[in-house]
Amino acid sequence: MKKEESLVKRMIKEEWRMHSTLYKGRSFAFFPVLVFLFTFTFAYATAKYSTLGPEPVGTALVVLAAFLGLGIGNLNYSGRDAWRNLLGDTSYLVYSSRTLPISRKKILAQLVLKELIYYTGLFLLPVALGGLIGTGFEVIKGATLMIPAFLGGILGGLVLAQFSIDGPSLHLFNFERNKFMEPVADKSLMDVLRSSGGFFKIFFSLGLLTAFYWYVVLYFPFTKVLLNNPLISYSVMIGLLNLTVYNWVNRFDGLEDYTHLPLSRRKILSGKEEAYMAITVPLTFVLITVSWWYYPHHYVLALATALGMTLYNLAIAIYTTGLEPNDRMFNTWTFIKYMLLENLIAGPLLALSIIYTPVLRPLYIGVLGFAVLVSIVYLYYTDEKRRQRIPGFNRR
Repeated sequence: MKKEESLVKRMIKEEWRMHSTLYKGRSFAFFPVLVFLFTFTFAYATAKYSTLGPEPVGTALVVLAAFLGLGIGNLNYSGRDAWRNLLGDTSYLVYSSRTLPISRKKILAQLVLKELIYYTGLFLLPVALGGLIGTGFEVIKGATLMIPAFLGGILGGLVLAQFSIDGPSLHLFNFERNKFMEPVADKSLMDVLRSSGGFFKIFFSLGLLTAFYWYVVLYFPFTKVLLNNPLISYSVMIGLLNLTVYNWVNRFDGLEDYTHLPLSRRKILSGKEEAYMAITVPLTFVLITVSWWYYPHHYVLALATALGMTLYNLAIAIYTTGLEPNDRMFNTWTFIKYMLLENLIAGPLLALSIIYTPVLRPLYIGVLGFAVLVSIVYLYYTDEKRRQRIPGFNRR
């Protein structure tokens, strides 16, 4: 029994060391506080200011716990990525069943126990407390169902992970025969496809953010103004939402992976830009088209806005984070600078979308055109000297 307790403790220490290393050391300890504050704000706002009341908060707690269990298991996301050599020199205790004097079943049981203990303290407990306090303890049933939902998600993740390794491979794209894209773009798309969840995780993340946007707009009275011209207002937000795509494109490699190859900074950067646009352009088209079925007005203007803001978002993401958005966005000053630059264009466009009329069309197009022009100049006509100022490029 003591040996099993020791293994669980070591797994918990290993998980903490991995996360604290990835997310800026001891400051990661404040993550549960941030989770609590965010959940409390969401629950309180939904209960007091939305037209739904507190009931959806309880459902959201259960669904969130289930998706957390589905996503965090080492045998789900990290397991497939390690199997396909996408994580580099990484080793977890759970992969040591051949060397440790313990069966795989016991290691798996200890893994599930470790996940339950670790993520209860890190995430589930802060979320439950935030939801309960924010709603005045009106979602007790939902809070009590979080643990079973979390365990069910972990078991579901194990089943999906087993299928992802042993099941048939689905080759949706043949990148080896693709002669139309830069090699770096090919590699970036292949890394995303071969990682856990493939392109589905991008669709899911964008879909989740889109659902949250429409949830706030439709059920909070103070955001009803965004329904004056809903398709245009939503198209402005797509550029900001597409930051998740840029994060995934840069998730599995860095500049140091290309130092031994005869590639210039411009080639590397243009490859990442191409991969980003290859994903976001069709996704943006789909999102705008689907939304147009519900709000059939201003389709062309909304599509142009969404594509323009997507390009602008790429420019400021590169300017503020280089090829390291997953790390540099945790820097407070970098995040503030990114948001200020984003709102420099998104703010006026969003305001104009609320009061949009044919009379204001030239002004709206002028602001959008300015953003597109600045983005094109920065992305495609920046000289090498200025390009060296991009974060991370001076190390090369």
